Amino acid sequence: MLIDTLGVAVPSTDVALDACVRTIVAVPTIDDDASANASAPSGFYVATESLRSTNALKLIEFTPETKTVRQTTVNAALDARAGFDIDVSVDGTVCAVSYEDGGTETRRRRGVCVVDVSKKDGRADDDGRANVVVELRIGGENATGDKEFETVKLTRFNRGKIGGLVTVDEFKARFWKRRDDGGFEASTSAETRSDASRSETIGGMNTTQDGVGGGSWDPHDAEAFGCGVDADVVIFDARSAKRAAIVERAHARQTRDVQYNPNRPHELMTCGDDGLLKIWDARSHERPVKVIAGHSHWVWACAYNPVYDALLLSASSDGSVRLWCDDDAMPVDPLSGHPQKHSSSASPSSRAVRPIGARITKNSQSVHACAWSSSDPWTYASCAASGVVTFAEVPREEKYRILL
Repeated sequence: MLIDTLGVAVPSTDVALDACVRTIVAVPTIDDDASANASAPSGFYVATESLRSTNALKLIEFTPETKTVRQTTVNAALDARAGFDIDVSVDGTVCAVSYEDGGTETRRRRGVCVVDVSKKDGRADDDGRANVVVELRIGGENATGDKEFETVKLTRFNRGKIGGLVTVDEFKARFWKRRDDGGFEASTSAETRSDASRSETIGGMNTTQDGVGGGSWDPHDAEAFGCGVDADVVIFDARSAKRAAIVERAHARQTRDVQYNPNRPHELMTCGDDGLLKIWDARSHERPVKVIAGHSHWVWACAYNPVYDALLLSASSDGSVRLWCDDDAMPVDPLSGHPQKHSSSASPSSRAVRPIGARITKNSQSVHACAWSSSDPWTYASCAASGVVTFAEVPREEKYRILL
């Protein structure tokens, strides 16, 4: 159960997988009418993270109306590829998985593979597409480039540019194009850091604790991609293949995730090892617009609600996934000029973000990722290191606060 700060119980549903997971992404909604169907399930992809057994890409569907969960193995051929990060193309046909190779014992080796998910029931077509795992390769580069790519930690499809993909390793942000045969080729790349010695140091360590964090494409600028690099936020320009902007020391030690607001241009949210969430104006980023405290340890991931951007999610290694509401982002009353649904306990100028709910995992297992459903704006999911995926919904009173 989720217990909010007022002590009101909020229903949640757990499903335990047979392996650890640290990444989750919502299945995109292709049919515009699906979001209007209350009985439609909310789908999420997860990639298992096992260094000792075969890994798989799984589809987990949660139906809010019945509170039931259906689990399907979409691809069982990931083998020793322990999923570190995952994303899905805008048309929902392809997943990209960045992974650590559990089959190498002498050194840490990472990579990115692309998996066909056009048949979500896990059955292969006549050509066996559902079981195909295609590795991304750096064609035309020397052995050093291949070695650098083995430190990759992040991959994201460009939802504003069909066929676009970015991978970020400790040395380069690489921008890929999809070929006519369905494969990908690297087109341009930008240096991850200005300090090459730092890249050599962190690339040599190749750990999950430092270096490249999470990131996202700017939905209002198809050429801009932002992600965490060490303590900074780095904005890459895919067109010029350069670091276009940097928010220095956005968080203490490590910036773990960078997410653009889907509805408001120039706004982004970050989280990091200082246990904070921060909201920034990308045009003037000397200091954050808002700082949100509440977690007691690293915050691994954050997410804007794709429809109602006042609703925010955060996932932390303190064992909690937290739901927040930014009252200042509520619709504005045309008469008063103030947010219509502003909290009664705060003044219109408070710029406060209210905590709505916080779920603490069993034994405070670290929660590595969280995601909103693409078919139901009130449903979200998170995954804990133990392999438990949790589904929850925005409390009814918060829905009324937003809608009425």
